[in-house]
Amino acid sequence: MLTDEELEAFRARAVEVAMRLFAEHGYEGFSLRTLARELECSHTLPYRYFPGGKAEIFAHVRAEGFRRFAAALRAHLEPIADPLERVRSLARGYFDFSVAESPAFTIIFEMGQPAEHPVVEEASFDAWSVLYGVVKDAVTAGALVGDVSTLAHTMWAGIHGVATLHLAHKITMDRSAEAVLASMTDVLVRAHLPEGTP
Repeated sequence: MLTDEELEAFRARAVEVAMRLFAEHGYEGFSLRTLARELECSHTLPYRYFPGGKAEIFAHVRAEGFRRFAAALRAHLEPIADPLERVRSLARGYFDFSVAESPAFTIIFEMGQPAEHPVVEEASFDAWSVLYGVVKDAVTAGALVGDVSTLAHTMWAGIHGVATLHLAHKITMDRSAEAVLASMTDVLVRAHLPEGTP
């Protein structure tokens, strides 16, 4: 009989291996039989932990990706108090995560995905709340002006665009992805500064 700790360790390992397999083969190319082979267990064992099969393990993989994403953003922001510097740091943290954790980033945002799962909804909302909170704090402090939700979505779209173009190796013409990110962040911030700000 496995202990709770052993059960949780198996689930965590299964999610870690599944994340790599989903990133390598896509949702359609993934199979629990391949996962079992990678885990060196019987092909039926993963179903004991994820009775919903592929869709359920994919949901847990996405949720784990979102949890890592939120944690990475919070770690990037932790030492910074100035609201505008927090916006800039958020952008850099977002980009850095896309590079350092590209399989998780790809699974979170880019793959064709089945219907949403409650475990994903909770984790994705937490990640979104980090970005939204940084923008809201900047608007509340008077450092930025505009509707918080619109501004948060605009920031997200701009920063995400740079990250995904970089991962697709599309930023190649005499500019680094880091330079484009800095320029994009500066444009987004300057477009929403209070009137009269130098």
